[in-house]
Amino acid sequence: MGKLLSVLMAGWFLLPSITWAGSLESWVKQAEKGDVQAQLQLGKAYHEGRGVGIDYREALRWYRLAAAQGSAEAQNGVGTLYDNGKGVPRDYREAAHWFLLAARQGHVLARRNLGWMHEKGQGLLKDDALSYMWQWLAETARRGVSPGQGGDVCRFCATVAARMTPEQIGRARERARKWRPEDPLVFAPDRKP
Repeated sequence: MGKLLSVLMAGWFLLPSITWAGSLESWVKQAEKGDVQAQLQLGKAYHEGRGVGIDYREALRWYRLAAAQGSAEAQNGVGTLYDNGKGVPRDYREAAHWFLLAARQGHVLARRNLGWMHEKGQGLLKDDALSYMWQWLAETARRGVSPGQGGDVCRFCATVAARMTPEQIGRARERARKWRPEDPLVFAPDRKP
């Protein structure tokens, strides 16, 4: 159970196929009544083809409904579809918007995604310090500690840290400690925010 909880907290979509209590239609009815968990599970099912065929547009539909109700996991799902261009045209800026909504709620994978986007310069400013900050925030959220209590281990940060000096890493961690959910993203200069 502990391992499953860790997977869930990390935001990975590795859950076994959802149990279709009765039928797909019963899940759809629950979701259409506004049940955020049913909407999320249908989004995942269509995204991954669990119990239904893969249908990214249908996944987006259900994720958006759950995301509108504040589901961080659904917000990350919407971002993932835009990031990968699945069911929608690839749009890194739109992906970053959805990842930020989820990251503000502590969603680990959304924070990692923002770190990767900064590392690669995909839609967001290519910046190792910002990449490290987001990956540090992901690591501390994964471990359930505040950024100020993160210690020295950041398995998510290794790639970007290899290009940084100890002083740059220290500044990135300080930025992570000062980060607040209302802080804006830093978009790439070739796209206006």
